[in-house]
Amino acid sequence: MKRSTLGAAALFALVACSDTGGPSDGTVTMRMMHTAAGASALDLMVGAQVIAGGVQFERASAPATAPGGPQTLAVRRSGESAVLASRNITLTPGAEYTVMVSGSLGDLILTPSVVVDTGNARPDRANLRIINISTIVMPTDSSNMPPPIPLDVYITAPDAALAGLPSQLSLDARVSSYSSLIYFEPGTLMVRFVTPGTTSVVATTAAIPIGAGDVRAVALQRQSDGTWRTSVVVE
Repeated sequence: MKRSTLGAAALFALVACSDTGGPSDGTVTMRMMHTAAGASALDLMVGAQVIAGGVQFERASAPATAPGGPQTLAVRRSGESAVLASRNITLTPGAEYTVMVSGSLGDLILTPSVVVDTGNARPDRANLRIINISTIVMPTDSSNMPPPIPLDVYITAPDAALAGLPSQLSLDARVSSYSSLIYFEPGTLMVRFVTPGTTSVVATTAAIPIGAGDVRAVALQRQSDGTWRTSVVVE
């Protein structure tokens, strides 16, 4: 399993696949995941073009083609004209991007991009990934670095006791991250984020039914009061 870095109360993150398996005509492939609490359906725009429309809470849009190069990304309520959040960014032609919209409807922010390895969904397995969304800006001066926020990630059956079990992932929640797909037997899973060296759960999902070929993304966000929130996105 790969080590991830996930975390704080984040709101709108762009993650890009490091390979260039997308189109080679100067465009990019892009989709949106909607985890913004309290938000109705949202549209994602690149420039004036809507590339993902009517994306519901805890759903991912289908991949769409968008122009590469310097662009403005924007999110709005579906069908409305007022922009809720926007960000200027340079999109690398040929790359594949996932735009994470999170936080709350009244506070959508674009956070820095991170390089990801998405992996390939298997039709005979339950496919699950872990996403941490963090708004912490890491300083260049190491003497001012905020302290680590270590968490272990346990992906188990809902009734499994954690004592004595190994975690699937370990992460530093200061930094946004987006894991490869992890494969399980189809069934019902639960994802718990735990303080290392303990069985103290700081955040958990509800039970997640996930069948063969299904893909789910569990997003972790730290809220302004220091507590954590999870969302389970149907990809």
